[in-house]
Amino acid sequence: MPVSRRSASEGKTDQTRHELDVARGVNRTMKKPSKTAAELEASIKVEMEDICDWPTDMTISVQPDGDSWTAKVVQEGSGDDADRREMVEQIAARLKAEYDLKG
Repeated sequence: MPVSRRSASEGKTDQTRHELDVARGVNRTMKKPSKTAAELEASIKVEMEDICDWPTDMTISVQPDGDSWTAKVVQEGSGDDADRREMVEQIAARLKAEYDLKG
């Protein structure tokens, strides 16, 4: 059975193709699934409710941020719950790696 060998020029072709893709902004990796802002907000809130009580004066707002998205915590009143804000940021960071924001 003949053995197929790749020549050095074939490897360079693959490298050149990759360099051209990068220059053109082409991403040949699989695209992440998308969720709407409301779905992402609900996902964050559900995870938070599994961890702790969710205060009635706190809401989450998911907004586009360049090619990604960001979650902002809005809290009414004078209280600032830094621990919950940090937990929301950690959950959002994980979800950003998993989901894109749908139009």
